[in-house]
Amino acid sequence: MDEIFKTAKDERRANALKEMAKERYQTINSLKEPYRLLEEYYEIIKELLTAFMYNSGWKTLSHKALIDFARKNITSLSSSEIDLIDELRIRRNNIVYYGEKVTLEFLKNRENTIKKIIEKLL
Repeated sequence: MDEIFKTAKDERRANALKEMAKERYQTINSLKEPYRLLEEYYEIIKELLTAFMYNSGWKTLSHKALIDFARKNITSLSSSEIDLIDELRIRRNNIVYYGEKVTLEFLKNRENTIKKIIEKLL
């Protein structure tokens, strides 16, 4: 956990991130391209995981460390749900840094689970 730092609990920041995630989630249906939807779903989940960390008195700048923290500390998420979050992280990186796109089928096969994850974290 070298990339995770103990800090003071920051409920104000956590609540602000949750609100931002809620706003993103409410407007996600306006996006059409699968790669944009995947990016937005990942951002929503990342913000909610970060909010959980701030409420717990921890912080990180690493997306991978964030997911590792969630795996160890958010008991409401199953191992397969955490694995999906990590898969979204990798796909999002491939979109942003390599210009790779995702298929509509990829997203459709995972969208219900992604939404369940978001609902659990909200």
